[in-house]
Amino acid sequence: MSLRARSTSIAAFTAVGTLVLTGCSVTTPEALEEERLGCLVSAPAGFDDHSAGALTLEEAELARGAGVFSGTSSQRVSGGSATSAALDRMHRNDCALTTVIGPGGADELADFAAAHPDDLFLGVSSGTADLPKNVLSMDFDLVPPAFIAGFTAATASETGKVGVVVAHGFPQSDRILAAFDAGVDLYNKEKDEDLPKAESYRPSSGGAASPNGSPRAIDDTRDAGKNYFERSFDADVDVLVPFGSAAAMGVVTSADEKRSELTAATQDPDGDDEGPSLPKIVWYGTAGGFSKAIVATLEPSVRRGLRTMFPDWPQSKNPDEVAPAPKTGPEEIGGFRVADRHYWGTLDNGGVRIVAEDGFLSRVSDAGRGITDLRERIKSGEIDPEKG
Repeated sequence: MSLRARSTSIAAFTAVGTLVLTGCSVTTPEALEEERLGCLVSAPAGFDDHSAGALTLEEAELARGAGVFSGTSSQRVSGGSATSAALDRMHRNDCALTTVIGPGGADELADFAAAHPDDLFLGVSSGTADLPKNVLSMDFDLVPPAFIAGFTAATASETGKVGVVVAHGFPQSDRILAAFDAGVDLYNKEKDEDLPKAESYRPSSGGAASPNGSPRAIDDTRDAGKNYFERSFDADVDVLVPFGSAAAMGVVTSADEKRSELTAATQDPDGDDEGPSLPKIVWYGTAGGFSKAIVATLEPSVRRGLRTMFPDWPQSKNPDEVAPAPKTGPEEIGGFRVADRHYWGTLDNGGVRIVAEDGFLSRVSDAGRGITDLRERIKSGEIDPEKG
């Protein structure tokens, strides 16, 4: 692996806290003889978002431990101007690869990269197609998963009301909303006759929604997510699917708090006796073990994406994570061998996986089988996830 010369002391960028990485066997590249810094910027929920930020940071630490980087640095920023300032600081510290996570800083990333053509950048889940040549990108097709999420939410609902919300700027927002509704519609067509229909919740304008968008598109803040959850739960919605960063964290945190409150007030909240319907979440991000409210997870495979893009990234013996062989030889970009400049993760190529979590869905008849069946019907072309 070729390296660029580094002049800045490694002490300027200490490694972030060590993460416990398990579940895969990796091959280790040769140890570095020079400084090679991996830098990450994430907004607005940072790297504690249980989603793309956390997954990308984990991969950067895996790569550091395997010798791809000599050190890593991460910074959470509040918005566009802060992203530009962070990129400028990282440029002064001579980062080998600078990654910006999420759509919030995508424009700033494009502008900064264009002004620094000799540096290498990576945009993760930026949703931006028009990027300078020195910006690699990793994005995920969430339309089919949103369809499955709509069907799954309807299956899991006890009240018959389910909802989806997207943060402003989130990639594919309009198509995600349409696909979710189509999944609910398919559930209503295929459900048993004795079961009630499910309703896809559409709040009136105002309240939880940002005044600049539709009622199902909210500002990417924890407060906006909390407000949306409270408003929808008051309207008897018991399953929500949030797409975003800080807003999604606001939704799941509020769901956990509400579950604790209802559980404390009920003798047997999970029993067959009538009682309050506990809030449930279909999550987009890391596996949902961090929250009891999460009943299913749509997980973007950042690991598979990086291994597909960079042949020298630590590779796994897990067949689900083995990167496909590049169609052409890797090209040298900024001191890295790059096999794919633009990774597009899909259900077909293993870039997105969908799993039912332990707990509620395990008690719903054939829930896991239903997810698998829908995935195969979409892959075969039997179902159009935007039409049902």
